[in-house]
Amino acid sequence: MTDLGWITAGAPLAVAAALLVVPGALALAPLRMGWTARAALAGPLSVMVIGVAGIVAAGLGLSFSIWPVLAVAAVLALCAWLARRGGLQLPREPGRVWPLVLTWVLAAAVIAVVAFAAVPSPTAVSQTYDNVFHLSAIAAILEGGDASSLTLRTLIETGDSFSFYPSGWHSLVALTVQVSGTSIPIAVNAAWLAVAAVVWLPGVAWFAQVCIPGSSRTAALVALPLGAAFGAMPYALLTWGTLYPTYLATALLPAAIAVPVLGWRGWRAARAGARRPLLWWSLAATALVAGAVAFGQPRVLVTWALLLAVPVVGVLAAAAGGAWRAGGAERTRLLWLAAAAAAGTIAVAAVGFWYLVTRLGLFERPLDDRLGGPQAQAVQSLGDGVWQVLAQSWLTGVGGAPTWPAPLLAAGVLVGLVVAWRAPRTRWLVGSYALVAALYVLAAGSDDVVTKLATALWYKDKYRLSSALVVVAVVVATLGVMAVSRWIGRRVRARAAVAVGLAWLVAGASAVSLGATGVTDAVGYVFRMPDRAVDEVVSSRQIAFFSQLDDIVPEGQRVAGDPWDGSAWTQVFGGPEPVFPHVNGQWDADRQTIAWHLADIESNPQVCDALDRLMVRYVTYAPRAFGGGDPAGNHFPGPHAAVEAGLFTLVATDGETSLYRIDQCGPLEHAPAS
Repeated sequence: MTDLGWITAGAPLAVAAALLVVPGALALAPLRMGWTARAALAGPLSVMVIGVAGIVAAGLGLSFSIWPVLAVAAVLALCAWLARRGGLQLPREPGRVWPLVLTWVLAAAVIAVVAFAAVPSPTAVSQTYDNVFHLSAIAAILEGGDASSLTLRTLIETGDSFSFYPSGWHSLVALTVQVSGTSIPIAVNAAWLAVAAVVWLPGVAWFAQVCIPGSSRTAALVALPLGAAFGAMPYALLTWGTLYPTYLATALLPAAIAVPVLGWRGWRAARAGARRPLLWWSLAATALVAGAVAFGQPRVLVTWALLLAVPVVGVLAAAAGGAWRAGGAERTRLLWLAAAAAAGTIAVAAVGFWYLVTRLGLFERPLDDRLGGPQAQAVQSLGDGVWQVLAQSWLTGVGGAPTWPAPLLAAGVLVGLVVAWRAPRTRWLVGSYALVAALYVLAAGSDDVVTKLATALWYKDKYRLSSALVVVAVVVATLGVMAVSRWIGRRVRARAAVAVGLAWLVAGASAVSLGATGVTDAVGYVFRMPDRAVDEVVSSRQIAFFSQLDDIVPEGQRVAGDPWDGSAWTQVFGGPEPVFPHVNGQWDADRQTIAWHLADIESNPQVCDALDRLMVRYVTYAPRAFGGGDPAGNHFPGPHAAVEAGLFTLVATDGETSLYRIDQCGPLEHAPAS
């Protein structure tokens, strides 16, 4: 962060962090628990509260704001109070808090510097395909007051009343704008940093504590700097996509996995009479953290299930073996359970097969033709992928070259895998790590049918899979660093200090390598903000132009335009609502008419009818296209063709972007269409 302009992000960053901590902390307030656990769970619960509040507020006809969020948090706090009255007890955390706080602050600073050192201002935006929708969705929430996940996708499926898209990320940013008064771009960057600082880092620290219970304080202190050391998470999802909702959901995964793991261990250790209530509270807590992941991005729940599959299968296999050996009623019960599980599996498979055939057209075209987009293309050999996993050398999302290997970090992971395998209670980490690593190698290095089937739930996206690998890798590396520190500690008394110092050595070396060999430059490239756009979504000149459109376009009117020339973001930067807020969508008939036939306005009366219903009398125009244009073909020929035919009246221009008035249809008289 090389400009004093980043100082202006300080207050929005504090607000975003508070929004990710305070609602969850209020919900947890009645419970007695360790500080690391409280910090790790506050983030998921806050995301869950924000997501539920968006749905509840919309259902009650209320505009989304901080007040529904606090109300839902109060309801959760009441549930927590009832749980405590019911005897729920959670492990406390001895020792001083300040070493954890200091380590956490330093680790968060490392992430901020590696991520944004090449971005001169917090007003910069990610110039990527996915971000066109994400910024437009935030602007729509702020303008319309509807943050419900049940309707968010109607922004681009304009003929539907209900269409699901997770609103956790967009609602967080919208609240940051409302509370801090900042702009959407600054709020987005502040929220990204806040998620890394108060969700991801506390999550990996607590996850390490849960997996390494014998040295919980040291494990957290070691895991915090290591959480900033991997190129695949949190950095790659900032440059590839940019996948903000997936990033939020992935940051929630460590805590979301730790909850059921801790619940299972607590259930096993509890006396018989306490097991049933503990089981129910564990299931409730698991449902809450899984719900938080779903409000981030539901597809990350597949990753959550995959990472937990190995320990779950191990537990079930051990229980089945014990029941079979016991014989009698236990064996009979096992057989009935196995039959029920088989029937359930067949039913789920049948539903899945029905969905593939009827909704995705499984037999309409060969599997080889599917998952062929940029995110799914193999970019290297299988051997390259194996080397990247071993060397901790990761693709950045910009260009083809991975970062340099991180030998200290790689050694920590490899030693940690050996240590984890030797201990029965951590052996599952090796299986989960190997499973995700194999999927990453296949996604990045193969385009065959088997690979497409195995990785389809992740869109065959190597970046989603590499970021998921880090969730386990941080804990594994923590085990490795602590093992090496114990070996060194044979000659040194302060083993904990050695472990923390070694962790910072590993993290520092890795951060320098990431910053010097691709990650920082990749973020800088994605967030570039030219004065005149070439293949970017928007330019700084265009942003200034959009911010002045409200002085020209009457209140309540929309503006038409080709979203590929930047017009999708008129509302994001303070102007009127665009007819097309994304470069892709399933548009209603009126929008289709404008997209394809606006140039026929003088011969086709349906064009004026569509413009009337959509409250449109102005068009924005720039003679360029984001990324060179739609690779699937030009689906918005109307606005450009009409302007280039000289059909409309020029009202304003900045030399790059122009605003034209449509005079053929007469004045508008009605309120905007919903």
